[in-house]
Amino acid sequence: MLPLVGLICFILTLIIVLRGKGAMSVAALILVVHAPLLLGIFAGIQGMIASYQIVAMSQATPQPAQLAEGTSTALFAPMVGLMLVAPSYAMAAIGAIIRSFTGNADPKGLKG
Repeated sequence: MLPLVGLICFILTLIIVLRGKGAMSVAALILVVHAPLLLGIFAGIQGMIASYQIVAMSQATPQPAQLAEGTSTALFAPMVGLMLVAPSYAMAAIGAIIRSFTGNADPKGLKG
């Protein structure tokens, strides 16, 4: 699910960078670029809740390996979210740099 969200956000970022104009495109980029990270943080919190449920439901003292497994699983999703945000963020930054150098809000003005 998370890689699919990353791909969708990358494609939406590309469309916004190529066709977007004005302040609304900036607002859309802020919303779209960070979506995989937000989903990763949500999955991380959900994983930590599952780890704490092991402690709560256990009749005996839980083994440290069980807790470490749940914690490592919970931290994996935000890491993947960060890796999926990087290409979209780089594309948005490169689009902003190109627009600032050309002095044109339309990136199609690069035709020469």
